[in-house]
Amino acid sequence: MKYLIVVLSLLTIVSSCDTSKMKETPDSQFEGTWVLTDRGMFEGIEVEISKDEKGNLSGIVKKRNDNKYVQLFMEDGDTFISGIKRNSNFEFVISEKKIAAPLFSAYGQSTTKDFKATFDGKDKILFGKNGIDGSYQRVK
Repeated sequence: MKYLIVVLSLLTIVSSCDTSKMKETPDSQFEGTWVLTDRGMFEGIEVEISKDEKGNLSGIVKKRNDNKYVQLFMEDGDTFISGIKRNSNFEFVISEKKIAAPLFSAYGQSTTKDFKATFDGKDKILFGKNGIDGSYQRVK
């Protein structure tokens, strides 16, 4: 009787768990045009993410914002997202190029910044824990 209660308790707990995160998020969900939100000087930049012929995802700047540093160091058509890698079924690492990357490179510094990212639905990508580092919103 004691074991039956333990087994039933475990079944109840397991069946009530949220299994939506266990499904694998397809890479193709990244493809499209995204606008950066809650990202400081990058707020409002539009990035188009697509796959190259090798199947790697990258993003180019489609539209810049009015920030003076963005206007000075970025051009439309520049690569902004240098790569997207899968960490798990639902978590990714997005590598963004830093603004003025050639200047950082000249001094031997890193030219990219990595963010852990997860999807919130199909039209929003959250950076950091629950979007604390900003997000991308799909442009429709």
